[in-house]
Amino acid sequence: MNKSIYFSSFLIILHVFSLFGETVSVSDSSTSLKETFDLYVNSVQNSDLAKLFSTVSDSERFYFLTSHGELIDSRQEYHTFHENWFKEADWDMPVELVKIHQDGDFGYTIAIFYYSSKLPDGQTYHLDSYFTLLYHRENGKWKVIADICTPIKRYFSGRNPDIQYDFRQHYLFDILENRRTVRNFKSIPVPREHIMKILEAAHSAPTAGNQQPWKFLVIEDREKLNRLKEEALSWYLDSPSNHKIQDRRGPEPSKNAIEAILENLLSAPVYIAVLVDSGAKYPDYIIYDGTLAAGYLMIAARALGYGTGFYTTFFPEDRMKKFFNIPDQYKLICFTPIGVPVEWPEKTAKKTLEEVIMFDSF
Repeated sequence: MNKSIYFSSFLIILHVFSLFGETVSVSDSSTSLKETFDLYVNSVQNSDLAKLFSTVSDSERFYFLTSHGELIDSRQEYHTFHENWFKEADWDMPVELVKIHQDGDFGYTIAIFYYSSKLPDGQTYHLDSYFTLLYHRENGKWKVIADICTPIKRYFSGRNPDIQYDFRQHYLFDILENRRTVRNFKSIPVPREHIMKILEAAHSAPTAGNQQPWKFLVIEDREKLNRLKEEALSWYLDSPSNHKIQDRRGPEPSKNAIEAILENLLSAPVYIAVLVDSGAKYPDYIIYDGTLAAGYLMIAARALGYGTGFYTTFFPEDRMKKFFNIPDQYKLICFTPIGVPVEWPEKTAKKTLEEVIMFDSF
């Protein structure tokens, strides 16, 4: 259990007891603590807001520590939380009572709530939590005065409910699925620490014989990038091969259109030229090594909220090597930006898995 949540829970218990300790109450309860707990749980499971709040203290002083560590400190906010939750569909929450205790006008229940919710992509999100409910007798009835949620486990399941993916695994799959090629960036700076963290991930990519043939040229100089923008325009317009590419794709774009494309492509605050050394021990594999490193770089950048792209078309190797004074022995794999997108591109259509997967043989 998270130590900060545990400590916060302890402080809430002490504070709530101190707040309600002087409340005058009637000692004979018309409804048992177990019956109040059962009514509370049944109301939640049936999204019955009115019945739920018949079990909640009438005092505006209320404390709720959510599963995300957020502290709600009023009855009204607690009401709003459940009002919004009960609008959701396709969820279920069996409950297992672990312990019930009462001492005078105070009591508590500890239970495990097994929450599950169907997601639009067909997966199911699960949250197992300890729920500690604190009670105080008000006018002869037990009333909930605090609610403390302590997460035990968060995980996801797919078509096969017996196969589970924990939160970290699901986060990784989500990052992979939501990586996008970005072509327009905000001018928000990228901290040096983030750059190094991203390159540390790229440096951990697989490599033939552990040869690690890569070099990462980091460009942050805006003046140099502006000059590159001008050079890249002339490189593209002067290259016959680019015109052939456009012939296959459709009408050749105008000079103004290319300028606009480059203006966006070179709007990021940071660029990385991913290079590999042709003098490495296993030169036949350097292209694979460098491409894997570029892939790791892009995934790490997405995990930190940055967009990237595997750019080659506007940045020919021979011209780039001369522009950045790159030694001849290095080959350029790609030139990728790192920056906050103006907006994240929509997900592009992909072939179905059935179209691209074979088992054992074609």
